[in-house]
Order: sequence, then structure tokens, then C-alpha cells
Amino acid sequence: MIDVKEMLKELAEENSLLNEDVEIKISDTKLDTARIKDYPLMSGKEILLRANFKGCYGDAFTDKPVEFKGTIRELLDKGNRAEIIATLNAVMRFLGLIDKTVHCTGDEPEKCAKKLVEYLKELKLKKIGIIGFQPAFVKEIVSNFGSENVIVSDLNPENVGKIKYGAKIIHGKYNEELIKNSDVVLATGSTIANETFEEIWELAKKYNKRIIFYGTTIAGMAKILGVERFCIFGR
Repeated sequence: MIDVKEMLKELAEENSLLNEDVEIKISDTKLDTARIKDYPLMSGKEILLRANFKGCYGDAFTDKPVEFKGTIRELLDKGNRAEIIATLNAVMRFLGLIDKTVHCTGDEPEKCAKKLVEYLKELKLKKIGIIGFQPAFVKEIVSNFGSENVIVSDLNPENVGKIKYGAKIIHGKYNEELIKNSDVVLATGSTIANETFEEIWELAKKYNKRIIFYGTTIAGMAKILGVERFCIFGR
């Protein structure tokens, strides 16, 4: 298993940051729900943690609302995985290693979806797999590629089995089938927080599929692991 705690520890030790303070709070990120009302973040199904390290911010999605204030050393001892990831993102931002570590707001997910569709069209691929229900992405991609060419998986039982924006949502346990039957796979960066990343990454390699992780949660780990990341409007 990818040990994010060890990666943060090594980074902090190398840069003499273990005794520096970090503060983690629940973000009040507001998304425009005029056209899309089922963002997990706005329905309370997911929570966005935001770490503040020396004025540099890092985000991580979780379903566990927690807050923290103390040193990185104390966080390594007490913190959960999402807190560690948020802090890793903030520290790497502080060190100038990554950018776009803060979630977009307003209608930017919809604008991002349009940019993503432009990018996918350039790749000239037909079948698109989406791991993690991101409604703006699903809506725009189905609209442009057709529901018959889009496969979506999610772990939220309230989504599984439903038709959303023309696409049927299957359970994440069928990700192997999704990856095998897609030309390109889009996967939420939250997979690094919920510990499904490694399996998905290995399956993409097994079937020789291009996989693009999106969002802010995976900012630091994408850099460390060298995986492709899409995040246009992150800050």
C-alpha cells in the first residue's frame, strides 16, 4: 500500500519542517447548484478538508469531518489519511513542488468539464470510463460522447444503479470491467484518500489504459508517483 504518511514524514524531515505548525479545517467551498444539484460536496456526502501550512493551502476529500491544529510531527502521530494528504498537498505547495491544491468554486466544475471534453476530443477516443461520480463531468461527457460510450462507477449506494445524466452508475467493485472496456479512464483524485487508488492504477497498467486523475486531493501524490492529473480551475 502507498504510505502517504511516510512520504509526508520524509518530506518534512528533508526540509526541517517536522516542528512547524499546520492547521486543518473543514472547507466551506460553495459550488453553483443552479444546473447541477447533486455534487457530493454540496449534499454532505463528502467533506473537503483544507490544511493551512504557512499560508499555503492543500485540500483532501473525506467522509470524516475532523479538524486539527499542531505540528506536522503531532499530525503524523495522530492524523488520519485525509488529514495527512491535505497536509502533504499544503507542504508541497509551500515548497513550490505543485500548484492547484485548492478546490474550485461556483460554476467552475462545469467550465472544467467543458475543457475536459475538449481535451478528450483531441485524444480521438470513443469509450470513456469515469471512476467516481462527478456530476458536471458525467453530464458534459455524456452530452458530447453519448451515453452508450460512457461507463461510470461510484461507491455511494445512493448513486449505484441509478441513471444520472443518461449514464447508468455501476458499483466500484466492477472497476476492472470499466477499465477493460474503456479507451481512457478518468478517476477522481479522492481515490488516494479512500485507498482505492492503488488497485485502480494497477488495473489501468494491466490493461494498458490511459488513466487521468482529476482534482486537488491527488495533487501531491500525482507529482510523487508521476501519474497524469487534470485540474484546470484549482487554485
